[in-house]
Amino acid sequence: MYFIGVDVHKDFSYVAILDKDGNIIKQGKVANNKHSIQKFFSEFEKAKVAIEACGIFEPLIEIFKSIGYEVKLAHPLKTKLIAESKIKTDKVDANVLANLLRTNFLPESYLPKMEIRELRELVRHRISLVRMRARIKNSIRRILIRRGIEIKDPFSKEGRKQLSDLKIYAIDNYLVLLDKYDELINKVSKEIKEKTNNNEDASLLMTIPGIGYFSALLIASEIADINRFHSSKKLASYTGLVPSLNQSGIRKSYGKITKEGNRYLRWVLVQCAHVAIRQDERFMKFYERIAKKSKQKAIIAVARKLATICYWVLKKRKPFNEVYTYPLSH
Repeated sequence: MYFIGVDVHKDFSYVAILDKDGNIIKQGKVANNKHSIQKFFSEFEKAKVAIEACGIFEPLIEIFKSIGYEVKLAHPLKTKLIAESKIKTDKVDANVLANLLRTNFLPESYLPKMEIRELRELVRHRISLVRMRARIKNSIRRILIRRGIEIKDPFSKEGRKQLSDLKIYAIDNYLVLLDKYDELINKVSKEIKEKTNNNEDASLLMTIPGIGYFSALLIASEIADINRFHSSKKLASYTGLVPSLNQSGIRKSYGKITKEGNRYLRWVLVQCAHVAIRQDERFMKFYERIAKKSKQKAIIAVARKLATICYWVLKKRKPFNEVYTYPLSH
């Protein structure tokens, strides 16, 4: 058995191959394509591969799997910490990855199936399009401010007419782009709706107040497999919506949320929290109880509660109203 570490770059990777005793058998630079990789590793029949979960690692995973190798995805932050502790280096390169893999110290990241990765790509694509559209709208607003032009709602039907009537060259171009982005977002939204209807996890999540087609598919694809979380607290921690813990001796204090973990889940759960408190009285009461001290902390608490609810809905395979028959304060 050989142990391979892969340090991924844009067009190539540095690789190191170790034997079971840690001796370097082969190392070098290889292009990130199937032909080059197969040729480089042709003499090594049985091997395990460690690739850090950053950059363009996904195509390489599929290539190494097609060769017949077992692939492990290394957690970037944890790998660096363990490398500093065990190997006394702060640089995670191919040799370090191979050594951690060989000694069973490699901290792994979850590697979802291809179909889940494709769903993630779809919902993240919509997020990108919406953000691009928002930048165009902000560019139009800046032009209006510079020219001292006031339009109450520039992107309503009436507002769009007023923008067109201005006959400003830059705004006219931006409006063409805006129409195109609206078209693309509508197209991808229809695709997401179809995928959500055909996804059991997403359909269950839609029974939760505040969660619609887009957010349901995003949450389902980012969680991927609920069984990889041993408790609802583990899922909440993965979202980064849990308070940070400062401990000195026997004293404990809690600070702001960690913001570690999955930023997409954290973002969408906060968005869903704002909708949930408007849609459902139970969520509103839960929010109001905490909002007396801080509205920001209250909305984070609702988002964290949604993460817990998502966990139990997916774990029990039952819709929200069958899982939660008691007040949310429990």
